[in-house]
Amino acid sequence: MALKFIKAGEEVSPPENTQKLSEFALSSGWELLFEWRNGQPWLHSDQKGERPIGLELDRELDRHLNYFKKSSLHKELLARAIGIKGSYRPRVLDLTAGLLGDSLLLLAMGCEVTAIERHPVVSFLIQTALKNAEHPLLKNFTFIEDDALSFLEAPPNSSWDALYYDPMFEDANEKTLPRKEMRIFRGLVGEDADALKVFELALNKKPKRLVVKRPRLSRTISSETPLQYIGKATRYDVYLAQNHGPNESNHIK
Repeated sequence: MALKFIKAGEEVSPPENTQKLSEFALSSGWELLFEWRNGQPWLHSDQKGERPIGLELDRELDRHLNYFKKSSLHKELLARAIGIKGSYRPRVLDLTAGLLGDSLLLLAMGCEVTAIERHPVVSFLIQTALKNAEHPLLKNFTFIEDDALSFLEAPPNSSWDALYYDPMFEDANEKTLPRKEMRIFRGLVGEDADALKVFELALNKKPKRLVVKRPRLSRTISSETPLQYIGKATRYDVYLAQNHGPNESNHIK
């Protein structure tokens, strides 16, 4: 069987709404094994001894909030890149939700976040985690299972102050071994072959800010020169609606 769920070591029936997941497993040839932990399914790793992959939304949000009690969020590169200033919090559309790492961080910063994810395995993990979560900040979060390109091509039914884009898009300057989840997802999900198309369409929407997350030493996703916020391992390239020209400055932490 390409899709299996186990609970307390015993195989159990799959939960509701797993048709897309089952179809993906059959069409791709992947054998997907999920284990119930703390009220929700987690995806088993592809290597022996590794913990399964899943989302603990309440715990992660509390962890971020506790961190910001001790450290100013206005010093965070992501906060500065996304446009947080004073009490202003932008409404953010995350075009590549993944495991919600940055979406949850933005929520903890006080932003209203809509996140899009197209892959059936990742979407399944998100949706089941949301059903198992109770954190009050999640009232400001909307998840949409869709393809970013299709979503941007459709007439908008809402508006956002900033678009956030973290494509799986490699280049020759990426030398470090991806962490466990990224390694698995590169095999399971693959690269974003339409990364440039999504970026161009997002830019054509003329948002106040389009923020593209890149490894620090990677090339920019386009020939345009963005405003850059540069950290030790990560860089945020910011394309402003009013100015798609030369850098205003580089911010290095």
